Amino acid sequence: MRKPLRAGRPVTLAIDVGGSHIKAARLGPRCGLLSERVRIDTPARLTPPRLLETLVSLARSFDGYDRVSVGVNGLVHRGRIYAIPMTANPAFRGFDLAGRLGRRLRRPVRLLNDGQMHALGFVRGRGVEVVITLGTGLGSAVFIDGRLGPHVQLLASPGREGTMGGDYGELLRRLTNFDHLYIGGGNAERLQLRLPRDVTIGDNSAALAGGVRLWLWDVS
Repeated sequence: MRKPLRAGRPVTLAIDVGGSHIKAARLGPRCGLLSERVRIDTPARLTPPRLLETLVSLARSFDGYDRVSVGVNGLVHRGRIYAIPMTANPAFRGFDLAGRLGRRLRRPVRLLNDGQMHALGFVRGRGVEVVITLGTGLGSAVFIDGRLGPHVQLLASPGREGTMGGDYGELLRRLTNFDHLYIGGGNAERLQLRLPRDVTIGDNSAALAGGVRLWLWDVS
């Protein structure tokens, strides 16, 4: 039998690695913030050692957390990075970021694509839920009844200057037959269009909340 957790535990340190900035905060088991959100610039000319050292230094600036969740803007599988598009650096192929970071911090670490971690902050576990994130790039994730679904190749641009054409939303609807579409990311608030009831613009802090839910949901 598992021992009951202490009140207010576990505490998750959630880190969101984007193309321009890295954001981090401590969160309680119900996704409530326990610290100020910290934001630093993503290092230029990113390499695996530089990314690791940046995350170690950032994590050590926080006190009192039990586990770490990291979302990375790239191709991630089972705790390893295989590509980060903004660098096109082949050294990232197979880089065991979760394992190395966990050993340095002496905490369990889980790693996910940043769009998928962002999605975890939105989805409710009902039907087909699609999340797109508008940041430095375009991220996406599909969940089916609360489980991470297949990757869907997005074939259109969301538009320029803060607009997203209605045909793009309809394309996503045809591709996925979604029950709900969530739009997040740093540029989501710039969208200028009337949304149907099954489309929601969410808060950019969802990625950090997704860091808590990463330990609770089936994202294998």
